[in-house]
Amino acid sequence: MEYLNTPILNVLPNEAIVIAQLNGQIVSGNQKALDLYHYHSMSDFKKHDLKDLMPDDFAPFYPDEMTIEHINFDGYHTHVCKRKDGELFACKLHTHYQNINNKKYLIGHVKEIHDDSVDIEKLCLKQNIIVLQRELTAERSKNKNNTFQHTSQQIGKCFPILSNNDLKICSLIAQHFNSKQISQELNITTDGVYAARKRIRKKLQLNANENLETTLSNCCRKN
Repeated sequence: MEYLNTPILNVLPNEAIVIAQLNGQIVSGNQKALDLYHYHSMSDFKKHDLKDLMPDDFAPFYPDEMTIEHINFDGYHTHVCKRKDGELFACKLHTHYQNINNKKYLIGHVKEIHDDSVDIEKLCLKQNIIVLQRELTAERSKNKNNTFQHTSQQIGKCFPILSNNDLKICSLIAQHFNSKQISQELNITTDGVYAARKRIRKKLQLNANENLETTLSNCCRKN
């Protein structure tokens, strides 16, 4: 299958493909998607949002934008979806991003589960819990990034001599991250963190009695 002359990646036989913008607006799909969700035409399908393919009690929890926390990168997960006539069905769903013409889209791979023993009600409840957990994770990540950016800007105003890489480390130091936590957060070695601390102290001309964390924290409080 292609969208805007770009092949969709990792399409397996007999699976429905749904392509949407990150805000959930459906932009395309294959014939199997139309058949699975009971839409008569692609033009009708494209008038809808991804939440229209979900159970009614799930729709209020659907995120305004599909961030990385909401994506099933690690394979197919069991979900409950909804056909156009309201019928619910169990499926295996795998989602991923794909850049098409320099724009990021959400690609959904859907395979219906044909098993009468599947408990749709229990799956719906589990699905709602999972999406709430993911939404909390996304909110924490957003707040964390906002704090990181704000702190970096404050420190940059105090010490224009610092590079962007310096500011990343300084922001975490000001938030009381230790060297091990900084190395994990920035995916660098602890030796790299120690070297960066030494470099930053030299740039800020701190003497042996001056504490780097205190200096950076005081800068943030002043701004």
